[in-house]
Parts: sequence; structure tokens; C-alpha cells
Amino acid sequence: MNQPIKIRLLVLLLALSLAPFGAGAAEGMPGERIPQPATDVQPVSDSTLDSMRGRFITGAGQILYFGVEMLSTWHSPDGRVLSGSALLSFDFSKGMPQVTFVPTVSIVQGSGSGVLVDTTGRSIDASGLANVSGIAQGIQIVGDHNSAGNSTELHVTTTLPASSDADITGNAALAVGDANASVALQPDSIAVTLGMDGQGSLRQIIRGDASGGGSVLQTVSLLGDGHDVGNQLRITLVQPSTGAALQLQQNVALSLGLLQGLRSGR
Repeated sequence: MNQPIKIRLLVLLLALSLAPFGAGAAEGMPGERIPQPATDVQPVSDSTLDSMRGRFITGAGQILYFGVEMLSTWHSPDGRVLSGSALLSFDFSKGMPQVTFVPTVSIVQGSGSGVLVDTTGRSIDASGLANVSGIAQGIQIVGDHNSAGNSTELHVTTTLPASSDADITGNAALAVGDANASVALQPDSIAVTLGMDGQGSLRQIIRGDASGGGSVLQTVSLLGDGHDVGNQLRITLVQPSTGAALQLQQNVALSLGLLQGLRSGR
């Protein structure tokens, strides 16, 4: 995968995971701070500025690791188990970012004694979910005795996951009879899809563009009876350890002390 695609994916994923937590402003883009006009401006000597510059920005906003894990599973009443997973991560802890993408798909025949029902006459329309922005989860079920769920988690930690020797690998797809599973990484999206003809489909997708717009979507559409399905999405952010955070706090305190010379009347 070339460098522009890596950069576009990183911008997309960071925007989707971090944007909801930013503070909004009355005008401008979401999360943007609008400068207010100064009401008490005083000249500051060169020697004062020389002792202040750069004091409080060391380590600010640093991210050591960013990872997305997507897992979809499907247990059908006739004993089949469909699975699709994707791991996309960006490791910045060693300087040059290391990008990893690992797709996995499987279709296994189990020991189920049930049968797939005829779903002729049943239908689901999920086209409207494609227009949703932000984070959206949808479950649509027409049949009986089904179990379905979507889950999304954001974990912020200071512990790096175990390193991996994997790099960017190709997309994965598998079809066995009427069942299919696929994982696809594109410049503007990553998707995991499971399907069974006449019985329904599962899908997880993160999509967007370099400007920060996009969406996270998890959908379940079931027509048959007796299926057990689920989508799981986990986003992990690793920030500097407590020691680095403490150093940052000390730098901020020192800078605030130096700012006393800017108060009116001094």
C-alpha cells in the first residue's frame, strides 16, 4: 500500500474516533476554537519571550498507537459458523509509523441439526442506513428465534499491544455454497461482510475522506429463523505513560507562572 493511502486512512480513522470528544464552537468547523479579540494587549520584552517559548507543548496530543479491530460472527441453525475479522493499526512508538492490516475469513460446518427456512415473501430494506453519518447501528429482523447484536468500544490506554511482524496484506474473500465472507481495505474505507443467500447479511464499515467526514456503520439484516449473529468493533488509542504526562503538567505549571508578567499593571 502506498504512502498517500496510508495517510488518508490515518486521517479518516483519527477523525472518526476523536471528533466526537472535541469541544464545539459557535462558528467554524466542529471542534475548532475561534480566537477571541484581545482586550488588554501589552508589549513583552524579548528576554521574557525567550524564557517562555515552547514550554508547554512537549508531548501534547501525542498518540503512540492507533488500532481498529472488527469482528463479525454468524452461527446458523444448520451448524455453519461464518467469521470475518480485520485488524488495522498504526504504531508510532518507534518513529516511522508501522501500518498493519490483517484480514481473516472462515466458513466452518458444525454439528447443528436445524434447517434453513424458506424465506420467500420476506424482505428487508436497509438502503436508508447507507446515508447515515457519524456512528450508526442497525438491526432488522423478519424471522423468529434469532439473536443479534452490535457493539462498539473505545479504549484509551498507556500500554502498547504486542508488536506484530505483519504488514499490509491483501483483501480476503471466501464463498462456500450459499454462504460468503469478505474483508476489504480501500483508500477510503474498511469493511467486513458476512452473508447467506435468502437468510440475511452482516456488515461493518468505516468510511470517509481526508477532510475528516465519514461514518462508522454496523448493520444486521436477518430474514431466516434461529440465527445467532453479532458485530464487534474495538478502537484502541495508546497515549504516553504517566511519566510523560507528569512532565507535561510540570511544563504547563511553569509556563503559567511565567505568564504572570503579562497581567495588567505589571
